[in-house]
Amino acid sequence: MLCAFTGLHSLAWANEPRIAVSKTPLSLPFFVAKEKNLFAAQKIEPILVECLGGTRCVKELTEGRVDMATSSELPFMFAAFEGKPISLLSTFVSNKDDMKFLVRKSALKGDIKALVGKRIGFVEKSASHYYMDLFLLYKGVDPKSTVPVPMGVDALANALSKGEVDAISVWEPWGQTALRMGGGDVAVLDAPRLYSQTFNLLVGNEYRLANSRKSIAVLSALDDAIQFIKKNPDEAKRILARDVGLDSETVKAVWPTYQFELTLQQSLLSTVQGQARWARREGHVVPTLAEPEFLNFIDSSPLRKIKPSAVDFVYP
Repeated sequence: MLCAFTGLHSLAWANEPRIAVSKTPLSLPFFVAKEKNLFAAQKIEPILVECLGGTRCVKELTEGRVDMATSSELPFMFAAFEGKPISLLSTFVSNKDDMKFLVRKSALKGDIKALVGKRIGFVEKSASHYYMDLFLLYKGVDPKSTVPVPMGVDALANALSKGEVDAISVWEPWGQTALRMGGGDVAVLDAPRLYSQTFNLLVGNEYRLANSRKSIAVLSALDDAIQFIKKNPDEAKRILARDVGLDSETVKAVWPTYQFELTLQQSLLSTVQGQARWARREGHVVPTLAEPEFLNFIDSSPLRKIKPSAVDFVYP
């Protein structure tokens, strides 16, 4: 009987989702849910696997090392183009001011056109990549006239401060890190809110189909965490500072920009479709690949079960 019980317990543990969670303020609901035992309250014990950036998290998912992942919509779009067996379950936060374009003042000398021929650091096939092109086009600079330098997000701030690149496109908190490291020679270039970024929960289809209750439980815990964040912002900020490794000033600077809410909105689909056109136009996907039907990569049924009003009618 003991052996049988042990085997059943191990099987139950094995079915607990492994979730790749990006180490960013956008992932705060996960940190809160873990800290406040909100996953346990939903009778689930996920294993949170830290990664730097949604692109890396999605790679962990598509290569089968985790069952779920957090990501902006851009890595999701690329994964759908490649026909990966994944589904997007929900957006859990949006932000219109998370992306930053930073430059070395000595390289720019006050003239935006001086970006022509300059080295720009970015994270390939991520929100950083998309924002870099949007920002340059808005400023009247052809992205093809610059020298793109792809690298990991954790290398961008250091590369800028050392002069290995002249500008970077990056998300928070790395923008604040770059400002601190660069001192007086690094500045953020102003731009209107060109891009409303979402952060989303993705799941492998095999896990989703075999463990629908646990997918719903994860979403329920995230919704509880979001309600906690809204009611207890000071404590949520402390959790954020500790789990992402930020100082209080950085948390204070970025906090007002985040809108935490479980949603599946029509605007997400529109954004992904626009990004797909950008990816094809700029040669970031194989030209012969047909644009996917993104609705086939979105499963609204778990979110509908816990929060039907959060789902636009267009989602299956």
